Amino acid sequence: MKPRGSHAVRFCRENVYIRDNYTCQYCGEKLNAKQLTLDHVVPASHNGPKNWTNVVSACRDCNQRKANRTPRTANMPLLTEPRAPNWLPTLQLEISAEQVPPDWQPYLILKTG
Repeated sequence: MKPRGSHAVRFCRENVYIRDNYTCQYCGEKLNAKQLTLDHVVPASHNGPKNWTNVVSACRDCNQRKANRTPRTANMPLLTEPRAPNWLPTLQLEISAEQVPPDWQPYLILKTG
């Protein structure tokens, strides 16, 4: 039984894309969901699990280039180490500071640049 108030983020395609900021974890290209694929870091054929720590977002070109290899054997290092998120994806929004009313800004975490 989970402690009250604890929420595990559901492992699914969309949440992996959100965790990875819709960015290929090999080349760094930012894409939309239709342009991304899921890649097993350790291939499923090598008993790599389908979970948060073994699946990343990848563009089609990088996924095909990596093929049935690990990032190390393909000489394609990951940009970030895959981890299970500790946030609720539905609550994470990306908006520009110009879109936020000034009286809301003290209550939000705003990225600049």
